[in-house]
Amino acid sequence: MTARELQAFLHANIPATAALSLSVVDITPDSLILSAPHAPNRNHKNTVFGGSIALAATVGGWAMVHSRFPEAAGNIVIQQGETRYLHPTNGDLTVITRAATEEDWRKMKEMFEQRGKGKIVLETEIFSDGVKAAVFGGKFVALKS
Repeated sequence: MTARELQAFLHANIPATAALSLSVVDITPDSLILSAPHAPNRNHKNTVFGGSIALAATVGGWAMVHSRFPEAAGNIVIQQGETRYLHPTNGDLTVITRAATEEDWRKMKEMFEQRGKGKIVLETEIFSDGVKAAVFGGKFVALKS
């Protein structure tokens, strides 16, 4: 799946990604990079709204699972997530989700095949103007249809 295809999928199936102008910059087996402009994601203080940061981070993890684990056919949910906000930000966002280890993906697939659901934990860093603004950790679950 290309970055353009993934972005079209997200905008069509998760409307908030289009409303907040979230775009897929790059996708590889090792990382997924999203961007979000400041303007549609700002709050009353002209900083990026914390909910936009949490959404972008969650979408980054979800999209990584979607791209790396086609067996789930998009049946992916977030079970748990935690965002740590490091400081307010006034610029555009760059959201980087890094893939788990190959061993973690293997375990997820094994659980999926044996139990009908597989879990994986992914980490995402959110940057603005080259400075880390937040970090996110999420546990994602892929379910058999």
